[in-house]
Amino acid sequence: MSALLLTSYRRAGENTMKKTCIIIFIAIIFLIVCMFSPGFSLAEETMRPKIGLVLGGGGAKGAAHIGVLKVLEEQRIPVDYIAGTSMGAIVGALYASGLSADELEKVITAIDWEDVFSGDPDRRDIDYRRKKEDFDNLTRLSVGIKDGKIVTPKGLIKDQKVNVLFETLMLHTSGIDDFDKLPIPYRAVAVDLETGEMVVLKGGRLADAARASMSVPGAFPPIELNGRLLIDGGIVRNLPIDIVREMGADIIICIDLDKPMATREDLGGSISILNQMIDIMMKKNVQEQVKTLGPQDVYINPELGKLGSADFDKAVEISYLGEKAAREKIESLKRYSVSDGEYAAFTARRHREQVKEIKIADVKIEVEGESKISPDFVASRLTVKPGDTVNVEQMKEQAGRVYGTGDFERVDLHMKQQKDGYDLVVKAKERSWGPNYLRTGISLESDFKGSSSYNILFDYTRRWMNSLGAEWKTQVNLGTPSGIYSEFYQPLSINRLYFISPRVQWKQDPVDVYKGHDRVAEYRITSYEGGIDVGVMPWMYGEARVGLQFGHFRADSISGDADLPRKEADRGAIVVAGRLDQIDNVNFPNNGYIAQFRSISSLKGLGSDEEYNKVQGTILGAFTFHKQTVLASLMAGSYIGNDLPFYDTLPLGGIFNLSGLNSGQLRGQTMALGRLITYHRVGSSFIGDLYVGGSIESGNAWTKDEKNFDLEKLRLAGSLFVGYDTIFGPLYLAVGHTDGGYTAGYFYLGRPY
Repeated sequence: MSALLLTSYRRAGENTMKKTCIIIFIAIIFLIVCMFSPGFSLAEETMRPKIGLVLGGGGAKGAAHIGVLKVLEEQRIPVDYIAGTSMGAIVGALYASGLSADELEKVITAIDWEDVFSGDPDRRDIDYRRKKEDFDNLTRLSVGIKDGKIVTPKGLIKDQKVNVLFETLMLHTSGIDDFDKLPIPYRAVAVDLETGEMVVLKGGRLADAARASMSVPGAFPPIELNGRLLIDGGIVRNLPIDIVREMGADIIICIDLDKPMATREDLGGSISILNQMIDIMMKKNVQEQVKTLGPQDVYINPELGKLGSADFDKAVEISYLGEKAAREKIESLKRYSVSDGEYAAFTARRHREQVKEIKIADVKIEVEGESKISPDFVASRLTVKPGDTVNVEQMKEQAGRVYGTGDFERVDLHMKQQKDGYDLVVKAKERSWGPNYLRTGISLESDFKGSSSYNILFDYTRRWMNSLGAEWKTQVNLGTPSGIYSEFYQPLSINRLYFISPRVQWKQDPVDVYKGHDRVAEYRITSYEGGIDVGVMPWMYGEARVGLQFGHFRADSISGDADLPRKEADRGAIVVAGRLDQIDNVNFPNNGYIAQFRSISSLKGLGSDEEYNKVQGTILGAFTFHKQTVLASLMAGSYIGNDLPFYDTLPLGGIFNLSGLNSGQLRGQTMALGRLITYHRVGSSFIGDLYVGGSIESGNAWTKDEKNFDLEKLRLAGSLFVGYDTIFGPLYLAVGHTDGGYTAGYFYLGRPY
């Protein structure tokens, strides 16, 4: 019995020892796992000081922040809080949202900032009604007329592309409306435009917060958030050190993009003086913040030389200078380096992949404004539908198609994540200065020999006169030619596919008569016309229309003897016209095409004194190869049947229309012209671009006594020019020559093709 008990005790002891060994083994494994787990690192992390990153404002100079972030990552320095102003708010938002420094640099350098800040939608996405206005020599600036007052846009720079860019860059933060819940807690600084108070943005949509912080007064329109009108925060807190301290930071790493004040030698004009005044205001609040830094904090002030806030094309260079400045502070920064394991855990927790494409669960539309624009009209412009998978570029295209109607000052895309994808919410805000618009235009022409002309244009358009989007357009021309044109455009459906358009016009146009080099006579054609068209406008591509046109024409001699067969005539005609317009820039195209056709059938049965048929057509294509652009075009016109009357002959001559001849120096019953125009952009500025180029042209105008389109009588011409793309239109300084000894210089403001 005792032996049995002894055996039992021995077995029990062995079992206990086995259990103890197993427990110890499990404990050791658990300890090893914990040591290399994020949880263990988190325990370590709670013992280290919290680091706050402060990113100052400075436009393009903000790329320096990326270089500093590279060094912080290289030195394994975790960032616990971020606050930024203006461009610092943008870089900070992207970094706080989970992007790495390398990803940030790729994003910033891949952006076409010139295009983004132009604000204009891609011209191919613009509604054709707005495209037509490009050929009327109108300026880019338009104002509204409201309650008898002139109303202007709230910013010089249209912010549409900026808004959509930020929305798509930060799409992966959809659903986060508390900035403390971002991978790194974040704050943006703005200013209440009405009270002047500093506003610290702690929540909402991240893209809106970053955008509000960079609303430079006068340049960008303010952003309304939570009932407050917000602008760039740099005026009150360009280096928000105190904001990061309030978030809980023990250590401050701040990047100040401030630069030395300009000397009197650098203050050459009003713009530089205005910039100096703004710098003085901002420098004061920056200095007050810098004074709060202690020996434990790190202050980085990159030396950027003459690189300025508009040098977005030099982002890589600026980033490098930021990196260089951070390396100069490397010993101070190393104090806050953590172990490889701890930093790996930090990176794993904060990194987020950008969303490149989404599946559309539903499409919702909201229109903000006072006019008759309906959500159905916005929907007719969209090409996406529930169930579609779209990428970032396709999302931008959708916003561009709505914005391209010209009816909205802002079109936002809000993405709301759902179980089966994302709800796409299109928020379209009507122009606050519409729907009555006034634009002006000017064209000038001089041959430096005493022959010159000018035209000043006033264009008034009243949009959305009813729920289908009817428009009333009236134009007044002063100069050469002079006249009044008025059209009422009535769509027949909400998508504007079909329309009806009555119109009236009065016009006076001088006509010069040449014999060889000499002008021998001048007469003036006065016309009174009215008509009505029906047509189709397939989206933004172009339009086709057919209609009836009635008019009375009179010729009055000004000088010399024009030898006209008759002085007055009535016309009733059927007019067929069509146009496709997919050119990317109407002033200096890079790519795309334009094709147009027009025919007039004058019939005695409609009241005409003379029966005749006239057809005209033009095709133009633009191609760019390694920054060299070539325009190739062909245009021709002719009569069919009876001769064209005095008021409807085909003119030719002038810059790019047989350069070297005067405008309209040739007139005939048939006309043809082929030309190649090439140009290269040699300079660019905020105001416009500078080009140099030349042309080769061949064509002629044949009278009724000559063989139509006689190739043996084609005339050869060419030109050399300097061109400048201004807000008033393309400006040319050119010299041209046509065979036969015709040479002319040109000062030309307008669109000659």
